[in-house]
Amino acid sequence: MNGLREPTIRKFNPGTFQSDDEVIRQFVVRERELGIVLEVLRGNVDSPSCQHLLLVAPRGRGKTMLLARVAAELRKDGELAAQLLPIRFMEESLEVLDPGDFWLETLFYLAAEVARRDPACAEELRRTRAALAAERRGGSVEERALAALLDAADRLDRKLVLMVENLQDLYGDTGDDFGWTLRKTLQTEPRIVLLATATGRFEGLDDTARPFFELFRTVPLHPLDAGECRRLWEAVGGEGRDARGIRPLQILTGGDPRLLVIVAGLARDRSLRRLMEELVSLIDEHTEYFRGHLDGFAKVERRVYLAVIDLWRPSSAGEIAARARLDIRTVSALLGRLAGRGAIVAEGDGAKRRYAAAQRLYGIYYKLRRERDEAAVVRNLIHFMAAFYEGGEWTEMSGALLAEAALSPVIREGVERAMAELPQLRERFAGLAPPDVERVSERAAANDEERAERRLDEIVAALLGERFEEVIRIASPLVDSRGGKQEMSVASALIAKAMAHRALGDADAAIAACDDVIERFGRSDAPALQAQVAMALLNKGVAQEERGDADAAIAACDDVVERFGRSDALELQAPVAVALVGKGVAQEERGDADAAIAAYDDVVERFGRSDALELQVQVAMALFNKGVAQGERGDADAAIAACDDVAERFGISDALELQAPVAMALFNKGVAQGERGDADAAIAAYDDVVERFGRSDALELQVRVAMALVGKGVAQVERGDANAAIAVWDDVVERFGRSDTPELQAQVAMALVGKGVAQGGRGDADAAIAVWDDVVERFGRSDAPALQLPVAMALVSKGAAQVERGDADAAIAACDDVVERFGSSDAPKLWVPVAMALVGRGEAQIRLGRTEDALRSLGEFERGFSELMEREGLAFGWRANRARTKALLAQGRRPAALEAFRSVHAALASGNEAMPGVMLELAPALIAAGVSERDLVGILSSDEEKSDALAPLIVALRRRAGEEVRAPAEVIEVADDVLRRIEEDMEHAIANRASPAH
Repeated sequence: MNGLREPTIRKFNPGTFQSDDEVIRQFVVRERELGIVLEVLRGNVDSPSCQHLLLVAPRGRGKTMLLARVAAELRKDGELAAQLLPIRFMEESLEVLDPGDFWLETLFYLAAEVARRDPACAEELRRTRAALAAERRGGSVEERALAALLDAADRLDRKLVLMVENLQDLYGDTGDDFGWTLRKTLQTEPRIVLLATATGRFEGLDDTARPFFELFRTVPLHPLDAGECRRLWEAVGGEGRDARGIRPLQILTGGDPRLLVIVAGLARDRSLRRLMEELVSLIDEHTEYFRGHLDGFAKVERRVYLAVIDLWRPSSAGEIAARARLDIRTVSALLGRLAGRGAIVAEGDGAKRRYAAAQRLYGIYYKLRRERDEAAVVRNLIHFMAAFYEGGEWTEMSGALLAEAALSPVIREGVERAMAELPQLRERFAGLAPPDVERVSERAAANDEERAERRLDEIVAALLGERFEEVIRIASPLVDSRGGKQEMSVASALIAKAMAHRALGDADAAIAACDDVIERFGRSDAPALQAQVAMALLNKGVAQEERGDADAAIAACDDVVERFGRSDALELQAPVAVALVGKGVAQEERGDADAAIAAYDDVVERFGRSDALELQVQVAMALFNKGVAQGERGDADAAIAACDDVAERFGISDALELQAPVAMALFNKGVAQGERGDADAAIAAYDDVVERFGRSDALELQVRVAMALVGKGVAQVERGDANAAIAVWDDVVERFGRSDTPELQAQVAMALVGKGVAQGGRGDADAAIAVWDDVVERFGRSDAPALQLPVAMALVSKGAAQVERGDADAAIAACDDVVERFGSSDAPKLWVPVAMALVGRGEAQIRLGRTEDALRSLGEFERGFSELMEREGLAFGWRANRARTKALLAQGRRPAALEAFRSVHAALASGNEAMPGVMLELAPALIAAGVSERDLVGILSSDEEKSDALAPLIVALRRRAGEEVRAPAEVIEVADDVLRRIEEDMEHAIANRASPAH
């Protein structure tokens, strides 16, 4: 490193205000064409008749860069510099209308070229040009300007190499008179060499009656191949990509250097998958560039050009005329003009002649901006390419699928209404336990009966100490008392008893205790007793929700609101707010998100302006829960707005009761932004949590900080930055790894699971397995529910990684460990890893040739978990059917395998990113087993949305079946690559079947 900034490769005007050294350093492609040009120029040095050159290619192919490189070589190479002098014109020679103008322009650029080495000569040339330019047009100006130019060539003792761009426009603007005059000079004057460019083979080149016929040696600049694209990509500063990784960029840009530089400039550090995902945004950011290209056409020309790119496939003049709604003769003439300008390319002859856009991203740009359905076609192609070109092999569990499998449950566990192990948030009926018991103690202190007061103190101490059987034992004699001054003590004891029964899992006894309070004191108008009745109803609602009776829980909450909703006493308003929050939670439990949101809105409307902490906490919880509900019904924007509302209202509070909901709201905001694909915004939300609460030593906030860091790592994996994700997860372990609290241990375990996923995704399976083993060793013996999911996911991930690296026996052992540890659990969150383990075990058994065992494992999954996974919205059934397809193929059961394949296709949603890879994996094996391409096409085309997402595969299969298929050039090129890959995989599948090991 020399500390100097590497110069940026120009997208436009390369060589302008750049040194020759910079141009040479940046010139990394077109070496072959450079060699041709320099060879011809060297041949002209001593020749009495010069060979003139024309570089032909559409805009963006690198013609200007090649001219700049030639000019640099003519100045830097000692031998050439002594013989040839480059004179570069501007890209557009707008002032040239006749031969006199042309030679005056040549004098102008010659003066600029020699100014540094011979200022006196440059000044003389400027004066001569100025004097001639002041005269009227005519033959005298033309002759004298040419004479001055040749005189300068003699004085400089060099041949002049005129570098003129867009010769087709110059010729079109000046006509044949200019062309014949220029031809005569070039053929008779050995001191002048013309090195010109054109965007296409314009008509004057191929017509024997035109002046430029056979005047030039034409050098076409073809699209860059994959190797050239890779060199240019790396020269711009992009990370190294192999031929497979650069191929989609080559296809989408059509090998156009300018478009490739534009793409590379925005996406130099992105993974292939992320680059493909962000290509739509990249094109949108360059709207002015693409729009400017369209604005460069005349009105009718633009209409024809738009018809070409809208058809988005090689099309006949008749098809283009129909799309443009113009006469065929007019369209044919305009197509010839557009081809001459390099805007479109023509293929074939006669009736088979087809036209397409020369620069592919223009067509994609137009499709993306036209309408949603057409934009979806482009996005489908991009997603297919990301799946097809990422990685060298289709594996049993790719890094992307492993991330989905392992990280989704982890983040899902984090967002499940906050934290399963923090009761003050988990019980979103809020404030029901120890804080309220302390109030019971305060009330008891005012009781005249010393004995009752002493018993209540004992009840409080036992409840706070979680000695719940003792609570029930002490409370029972007290609650048997009746009447008089002991009413408050009795009510308080009954509520404490209900709490104890709930804690011991006896919901029926808890409800009975609450009903006793309501029956005894429900008609009282004493505010203190009314508050106790409200607390009894709330506890009853919690118990009813815990035993799964959401309707009864809602009824209990409605009873609180109906009885006390009009009171302005804080001790009654707080239970009303809690009841409405609880009602919303219960309505969510029964799937009525709209009703839940209405309940949460009622809390905010009633109490949103209160400055009482008890009510502010409930408003915060209502807003937070509202955001969760909106996210669950797919309204990410509304969910984020609700989270922002929590932070805006309560973000400056230093009360822990409000800081906790703020932290959770920001965390949930990050989750919502991640789910809508905005990883950067998600990371910013997680960072906000850490910045606000990272220094707190309150457990509630430490857990939120740890969760935010875990979520940040997930978002960084999503945007392809595995190294950053690993660093964040290491931070979680460093911050909280020594904690012995289950809530923080769970986050440490989740961070380690994620770290292993990231390491596996970047190809380091050994390191990943070591990390997952660490999770099992650290936390595998814990009975804390929060630690069971990360342990299970570590084992599942370990099994998947072992399948990938070919150690099927070890993979089966890891999967068996999951089933043995958690297979009989009644915790729904553990059913997911158990189901994954059964499928993973089946895949590993297939690797070992134990297909009957595999089918049994898959059958166990089907019987125990298939419906559950579908109900939970976890698309795992297709993976089981994928494995079943392979097992049946291995057994030679082709019809059954084809039906299993049909089930895979049916189970995969059209937007599932795994679908292209899965279909690409199974299709070659099915064909190798004798399934016809047409049968596969029939299945793949049975759903219109899915067929769009699989277009290159369908085209490849149709072409393999012998059909002639017309499709966009991008789709055809991908399909050709797919076809080659199918042939390779078929050979591999056939070889495997022939092997004795199989």
